Order: sequence, then structure tokens, then C-alpha cells
Amino acid sequence: MRFIKIDQLEAGMTTARPIYNKQGALLIKKGHSLESRNISALHNMKYVGIYIVDALSHDVDIEAEEMVDPETRHNAVSLVESMYAQAADTKLSKASNSAGEVTALITDIVERIFESDTAVMNVPLLRTFDEYTYRHSVDVGMLTIMLGKAMNLSKENLMELGKSAFFHDLGKMFVPLEILNKEGRLTDREYEIMQKHTQLGYDFVRDILHENKSVTSGVLFHHEKYDGTGYPHKLKGEDIPIFGRMIAVADVYDALGTDRPYRRAFSPSESYEAILAQSGTHFDPDIVLAFRDTIAPYPAGITVKLSNGLHGLVVRNNPSFIARPLIKVFNPANPSKYKLADLANDMEALHITITGLA
Repeated sequence: MRFIKIDQLEAGMTTARPIYNKQGALLIKKGHSLESRNISALHNMKYVGIYIVDALSHDVDIEAEEMVDPETRHNAVSLVESMYAQAADTKLSKASNSAGEVTALITDIVERIFESDTAVMNVPLLRTFDEYTYRHSVDVGMLTIMLGKAMNLSKENLMELGKSAFFHDLGKMFVPLEILNKEGRLTDREYEIMQKHTQLGYDFVRDILHENKSVTSGVLFHHEKYDGTGYPHKLKGEDIPIFGRMIAVADVYDALGTDRPYRRAFSPSESYEAILAQSGTHFDPDIVLAFRDTIAPYPAGITVKLSNGLHGLVVRNNPSFIARPLIKVFNPANPSKYKLADLANDMEALHITITGLA
């Protein structure tokens, strides 16, 4: 299978993974031959792209395994949406109950990630713009748990870290929608109001959900920066609680990879480079090192351009050299002829570099 952008879809293409709507219901099953109405629905839902099976990908075993299956991920998004909506409507007992369901799901996710042998994580490419707020909380949660595993946190600590990351943006439910959804640059006053979401979320998670200090610290401090220029308290270095430092990396990485009204989404490799570039300023260098070796800049199933003028389909990431995966090299004018090249280990491929997405 391979991932293609929404504007490249054509009727007759076959889906490689199930596709769900915003409510988590199955929209298009795996193995479905796309029709024009399906493509229109995906456009309307603002999907950025989907995984398909085609002649280019069917004869190679592409390892595009994500942290959890798409159904679990969509269930998580739906639960988080319910919790956020109930918090915003001050239905506090219902929000607390929904938080309990989210916690149960986090337990399952932590178990899967903790027991998995997977060392490299493929970012979830199957996403929509419309579900950003809730999907962002879920993906930041999963990314942060994966970072925690890479840093050898215990299963119990991963549970607390996961809750902190899943709940990190709850305070945004108490920010006026005209500020939260503004397409242009925020005024100084609007930005000041937006910054309050960390304190508001902290208060809610502490007072309503009754979470402990470790969980609430990530909610309050995920916008602090390692060099002391963040908010709400301009903490610096290791004065920032570890959960806040970890969530900060996952939060920015996931936000960069999503289309927003004011900018296009960064590609996985662009987001990856942006995190590495801010090591020691925005982010804790030790956490960036764990990120560097855990998050794939070129996820399996994505098509890339190569320095030799050819294209490559990413088949598998190399844990020992994450930026140089195993690829299927082909000429786009004649894709039926190809060869596999391990950019990390094949001597004849060492001169080839990835220059961008195809």
C-alpha cells in the first residue's frame, strides 16, 4: 500500500485501510474500489489523503504499521470530543465520566505500545482538517507515550504521561471560539487570552478530574520553552516538569503536520527537521534525541523524490538510521521497473539522498 494525497485520487483506486467519518463510523471499508461519490465525500471531510493498493505498491511488503489500529484511534478521537464538549458546556459529571472512558482507552494504548517491539513510529497520515482539536489531543497523546517508551519510562509513568498528553489542551474549551478559530494573527490581547488555556486546563484536570501533580504538570507547562521564553511562568531547562517538556515536542510536531487556515501543513520530514532545529532553545535536547530516533521523517508508504532524479516508495524504516529507509526506487515514467535500495546499508545507494515528497 502507499499513501497518496487527496487531489491525486481517481475512481477505481482500491483502499488499503478503512476510512472513518468524524463520528468514528466506518465510511469506506478496506479493499473498496473508489467511486466519484467516495472521493467527493473525502474532499468534503477535508481528508488530506488516504492509503491505496495499486500496481506500484502491491508487490512489496510495506511496513506502515501505526501505534494503534485506525478504529481505536477514531474511537479515541470521538471520546475526547465528547469530553471536551461536556467540559465546555459545564456538564462536569458527564465530562468526568468521559474522562474515565478516555483513561481506560489510554490504558489499552499504553499496553500496546509498551509491549510492542516497534522502535520506529510512523506518523498517522490518515487525518482530516475538521477534526483537528480532538485528533490533535489523541495524536499528541500517542506520540508522547511513544517518546516516553523510548526514554525507558515505566508502564505506570507512561499511563500518567498519556493522560497528561490527552488532556493537555482541555483548557481551550474555555477560550472564546472567535479567538480559538481566528484565521489571522492574534492581537496581543487575544494571544494573552489564548495563553490562559494552560491554567484553565490545569484547574479543570486538577479540580474536576482529580488527577495528580504529575498529570496536571504536563497540562500546565506544555507551552514552556527550554530557554525560558515560554508560558505561563517562563520556566527554564529542567525547572520545567518532565511531562511538560515531553508534551511540548509532540504538541509542536503534530501541529506543524496539520493544515491550518493560516498555513499549509508541513510534511513529516519538514516537521521532523523543525523539531531538531529547536533543540536547546524550544525543546529539551535529551527529549529531542529520543524524538530523532523514534519518529520517522519518511513514513512507510509515502513516495519521495531522490537526488538521482528517480522516485522512491518508502518500504521500511531503519531503526539504526531513521532518515535513510529501505525504498523501492523507480522511474515515474516507467514504474513497473524498479529495484529495492537500503539507503542506510547498500554501498551503491550511499550517494542517494531524499530531496522531498513526490
